[in-house]
Amino acid sequence: MIATSRLSEFYFIFFRSRLFNQILLIFSGITIVTFCSMAVLVYKYSTNSLLQKELGSQRQAVDSVTRYLDRQSDQSQEIVFQLYQNQTLLNDMLFFLRNDVQLYIQNRFNKYIASNSSVDTNVETFMRTQLEHDSDILQIALYSRKMSFIFIMNKDKTQNLRMLKDESQTVAEAVNMLRLEKISSAHTLGIASILGLSKTGAYTFAQDLNDPDTLQTDGVLLVTYQPDSIRRVLDMSGEELMGHSLVLFPNGQVIYDSTHRYDGTKYPYAEQLKASSGFSRLDEKSYTSTVRSAKSNALISGIVPLSELEHRYSHFRNKVISITGIGIALTIMFSYIAMYRYSKRTREIVKAMKLAQHGNLTVRVPTGRNDELDDISRSFNRMCEELMSHIDQVYVADIKQKQAELIAFQAQINPHFLYNTLEAIRMSALKNGADVAGEMLYLLGMLFRYAVKPETSVTLEEETDYCRQFLELYRVRYKDKIDYRIAIEDGFRKFRVFKLLLQPLVENAIVHGIRTARAGNIIVIHAFADEASSSLVVEVSDNGTGIKPERLRSLQDMLAGQGKANAPSSSLGLRNVHERIRLIYGERYGLEIASRPNEGTLVRARLPYEGGIFHA
Repeated sequence: MIATSRLSEFYFIFFRSRLFNQILLIFSGITIVTFCSMAVLVYKYSTNSLLQKELGSQRQAVDSVTRYLDRQSDQSQEIVFQLYQNQTLLNDMLFFLRNDVQLYIQNRFNKYIASNSSVDTNVETFMRTQLEHDSDILQIALYSRKMSFIFIMNKDKTQNLRMLKDESQTVAEAVNMLRLEKISSAHTLGIASILGLSKTGAYTFAQDLNDPDTLQTDGVLLVTYQPDSIRRVLDMSGEELMGHSLVLFPNGQVIYDSTHRYDGTKYPYAEQLKASSGFSRLDEKSYTSTVRSAKSNALISGIVPLSELEHRYSHFRNKVISITGIGIALTIMFSYIAMYRYSKRTREIVKAMKLAQHGNLTVRVPTGRNDELDDISRSFNRMCEELMSHIDQVYVADIKQKQAELIAFQAQINPHFLYNTLEAIRMSALKNGADVAGEMLYLLGMLFRYAVKPETSVTLEEETDYCRQFLELYRVRYKDKIDYRIAIEDGFRKFRVFKLLLQPLVENAIVHGIRTARAGNIIVIHAFADEASSSLVVEVSDNGTGIKPERLRSLQDMLAGQGKANAPSSSLGLRNVHERIRLIYGERYGLEIASRPNEGTLVRARLPYEGGIFHA
C-alpha cells in the first residue's frame, strides 16, 4: 500500500503535471517495446535459420550414412553375384558347403592338378580378394547348413574353420535371424564368440547361397563391417556437426554412437526416434532427423540437443541483448536531449507568460529557430508589443482626456456669469454705437460657449460651424481682408470627430499664413473620402506667405516623431492635434503638411474611413 502511494506520488510530481515528461515516458515505452520486439524477431529468425542450417547438415550426414549402408548391403549382394557369375568358383563353393573339409581339400587338389593352371580358383582366394578390395569389411564367413561349420576369414588375413557341435542349433537360429533382419549384430544374436568378433559395433549382412539348379539353400554368406567406417563417412562431410549421430539395428541395438555413450547397448529412446523426426524428448529435449534404410533396415538419426543449441546461440543472444540495450539507451538519451531543449524553450515561454500575466509586458522570448515554438514566441512578443502600444495609447489618451475634462471643468465655473458679463459688455457697446465691438463680443461668446461644452466628441458639421464663427471673428477684425470657404459633403456632416480638431489648424493658418497688409486672403476647409487609403481627409489650406523649406522640414520631422523635443512653441497646436489623432485612431492616421513659400500652406488631417463607415 505504501509502495503504491509512493509510486502515485512520484507519477504525480514528475509526470502528471509535466507534458514533456509524459511524452518522454510514452516514447520510451514505445521505444523499448519496438526494440525488444525487433530483437525477439531477429533472434528468432536468426536462431531458426541457424537451426535449419544445423538440421540440414545433420540431415545430409544422415543421408550420407544411409547411402553408405545401402551401398554395403548392395556390395554384400554383389559378392554373391560374383560367385554365381563364375561357374568354377560356384562349383567349388557348393562342394565346400556340402562335404567335409578333407574331401573338399582332396577335390580341390585333384582339380588343380587336372587344370594344368597356376591359378587356383577357390572359395578361400575369393574371400581374400573381397577383403582386400573393400577395406571396410572386417570379416567374411561361410556357414554350411549340411556340414554345420563356419569358415571365417578376417581382415588381418587370419582364417578359422569352426566345426559346430553343441552350438549347431544356436548358430542355425542366429543365422536364420540374420537372414530375416537383413542387418544385425553377432553380439546380439550370441554368436560373436563363435565368429571371433570383439568390436561391439560390428554389423553383419547375411546373403543366402543357393544351388542354381535345385534352388536349395546350402549355406549363408556373412559379411561383417567395422563400425569405424561410419565415423569416416561422417568426417568426410567436411563440417563440424552439432549434436551427435546414432545408427541402430532394427531392434534398437546401437551400431554406432558418436558420443560412445550407448556403445554395445540398446538405445533407450529408439521408439521415440522411430515415431517421429523433429522435436523429441529423449534423455533431453532435442531436434532429431531420422531415416530408415530401405535396404539394410537400419535406423540412422542425427540428434541436436536443445541445450547445445542454446549454448551455441548464447553468444549471439548476449550480443542481441547488448545491441538492443545500447539502442534503447541511445534512442532514449537523444530523445531526452531533444525533449529537454524543447521543454526548456517551452518553460521560457511559460515563464514569460507568467511575467506578462503579472504586468511585465517588457519581457521577450528569444527567437530564431524557425519552428512552431518560434512562431509562438514571435506571436507572444508581438502581442506584448501591441498590448504595450495599446496601453500607452489608452493610458495617454485617458490622461489627456482627464486633463481636458479638468480644464473644461475649471472653465465651467459659473459659466452663466461669464455669458451674462459678455452680453452686458455687448449691449453697452451697441448702446454707445460700437457695432463692430458688439458683433465681435457676440462671436466670442458663441466660441466660448462651444469651447466649454462638456462633450468631447462632436459632429463634423458642428466642428466646421465653430471654425466658421472663429473665421468670422477674424474677418470682422481685419475688415474683410480675410475670406473663407467651407466645402463639406452632406454624407460627412454627421460623422463624429473629437472636439477642436480643426480650430487649431484654422488658427495656425490665420496667425502664420495670412498677410494682413493686403486683401484677398482666403482659407478653405474641404472634407472628402480617400477610398484608396480608406480614410476621411479634411484639408485646411491658405494662400498666405507659406513656410520656408527649413521650417517645413522641421515641422514634418516633428509630425514624423523626430525632433519633438526641439519643436518650437508656435507648432504646439499642430503637434497636439497630430498626437490626439494618433492616440485615438492609431499610427496610420494624423496630420500631413505641405507648403510653398509665397504660395500658401496645406494641412491635411487623415481619419479612419472604410467602405463608407467612419470610425470615430
